[in-house]
Amino acid sequence: MRIGIIGAMDEEIALYLEAMGETVATTKAGITYYEGQLEGQTVVLCKSGVGKVNASVCTQILIDQYKVAQIIFTGVAGAVNPELNIGDIVVSTDLVQHDMDVTALGFALGQIPFTDKWVWQADDRLQQLAIEAGKSISEDVKVVSGRILSGDQFVANREKVAGLYQEFGAACTEMEGAAVGQVCSMNEIPFVIVRSMSDKADGSAHVNFVEFTKLASQRSYEMVVVMLRNLIPGVIVYSTKGCVDCELVKQLLTEKGIAFEVRDVMSKREYQEEVEKFGFMGVPVTVAGDKAVKGYQPDELLALVQA
Repeated sequence: MRIGIIGAMDEEIALYLEAMGETVATTKAGITYYEGQLEGQTVVLCKSGVGKVNASVCTQILIDQYKVAQIIFTGVAGAVNPELNIGDIVVSTDLVQHDMDVTALGFALGQIPFTDKWVWQADDRLQQLAIEAGKSISEDVKVVSGRILSGDQFVANREKVAGLYQEFGAACTEMEGAAVGQVCSMNEIPFVIVRSMSDKADGSAHVNFVEFTKLASQRSYEMVVVMLRNLIPGVIVYSTKGCVDCELVKQLLTEKGIAFEVRDVMSKREYQEEVEKFGFMGVPVTVAGDKAVKGYQPDELLALVQA
């Protein structure tokens, strides 16, 4: 399983690149992608560049060319919620483009015309992993869930910030996250945006931004590393729709209170290849660590997951 990690600036990916060590670098559409290992995960790291167009191109290439299973965007943002301070961290619940403005035609601010969907929901599991990871950083760092706004604007005006908070009830604002969220949603790829506050987006931004970007990037990096460490699923059930034995396996694990991840082998060739590595051609296949059980065999399944 490949995981895409995106930052917009050099400072936001530097620590990851250093920790990954040896990587395979490929440049596509002017963006360099670094494929390697981090915390036991296969990671594809890239610097998208600033702005929604760059972020969109970068995300689609990660999905199409690298077949990533999920995407984490990490970096800095300006606080919109007045209760947030520099160094605090926001984990996205959802994202909206605050600069999408077709209100003159009767659409709501942020609404993409002629579509019902313009709020992009982050993945619940990735959100939870991020929140839990945030608790491990420092007791002095506030980690909250909230709406993140994106726009091709560097917001540094108190009145603008107040208006964004009143209109959207958002936690922070930046320039890429909603684009990543939209592309991921269109491709049904789980995602989450993790932003560390580098400034208050209130007129002091030009003073704070450079000074605190390094600290903010460090904190985001620490969080994502813990997330990667915890992303490795304890139990995976490879299945497909309409498979009776697959449902029996999932029912057994659920009754025993055993958490598991379901991977539909018909949805991705990658999942089929993972099953084949264990020497199997059909489903269900239940995997825990480097061991696997084929079919619905209750005794063997329980021995596998309890080992």
